[in-house]
Amino acid sequence: MTLQRLSLLHLAATAAMIGLMTMVQLVVYPQYDLVGPADFAGYVSSHGQKIGVPLVLFAPAEVLLALFLWLRLPTGRTKAVAFAAGAILAGAWVATMAWYGPFHGRLINDPYDPANIDLLESTNWFRTIAWWLRGALAIWIADRVAQESHLGAAT
Repeated sequence: MTLQRLSLLHLAATAAMIGLMTMVQLVVYPQYDLVGPADFAGYVSSHGQKIGVPLVLFAPAEVLLALFLWLRLPTGRTKAVAFAAGAILAGAWVATMAWYGPFHGRLINDPYDPANIDLLESTNWFRTIAWWLRGALAIWIADRVAQESHLGAAT
């Protein structure tokens, strides 16, 4: 696989995660306010099960493609940017495992609390912005790889 194709696949996987995270932030979490206390735990549990399907597809693809891309890039600024994008990805996933996963468990198991819904929605901007930042870096990397590929083909 060419480096250019790898950078585009990485960009596509990152774009899929941006879409997923943005949809959750702007659509799913605000709808938690519309679910009554009696149905809330079941709704959150159902969301967790259903969101797992695209996550199982997109998340490992993004992580693996980011790693493969970083390993294949030559030393230089583009590799450093790929490393920074990978560090953002690692931070987002550590936050997911350490904070957001357990937080969703509390939403299911603890009594309904609108303050918890607001806390989830407000703190989740961290992950949403992290993926948007990764997207910007992935675009930059793909563009840089395309430019370098074009320059290499022209010589």
